[in-house]
Amino acid sequence: MGSGKSTVGKLLATKLGWPFIDLDTVIEAGQGLSIRAIFENSGEVFFRQLERAALTETSKSEPAVIALGGGTFAQPPNVDLIRETGGITVWLDCPAEVLWARCEGMDNRPLFRNAESFRRLLMDRLPYYRLADFRVSTEGLECAGVAEQILRLGAF
Repeated sequence: MGSGKSTVGKLLATKLGWPFIDLDTVIEAGQGLSIRAIFENSGEVFFRQLERAALTETSKSEPAVIALGGGTFAQPPNVDLIRETGGITVWLDCPAEVLWARCEGMDNRPLFRNAESFRRLLMDRLPYYRLADFRVSTEGLECAGVAEQILRLGAF
């Protein structure tokens, strides 16, 4: 949350000439509800099922840049699916205080409500994020600079 996945993803997709897919947007469009409403109405388990189905579908449209939701990569079956389909993962590593500054005013994030729950969620997810194929530090960079760093990885 707040690392710039959507903005960087769009820039990267444009530079590569690939489509850009935001997984949360796909889920919201399919359900006609916001992510928050899905969580509130049906719970996290149902949301994770929707997320897995959306990831499975979007993984079929190769090549594409897919921005995952903050918790998508923290679900081991999703990591397996991405690897099985030949996907390359990039963790946009951003300092926690910067993430919080970007997210603290948002009211559409269902799994955190305050600084404590935000930091706990981030700490829970970090071990999974570290499983990404590549880590790109976003510290001190604008989104265009992050996209350029990703391109320099030579993986695409």
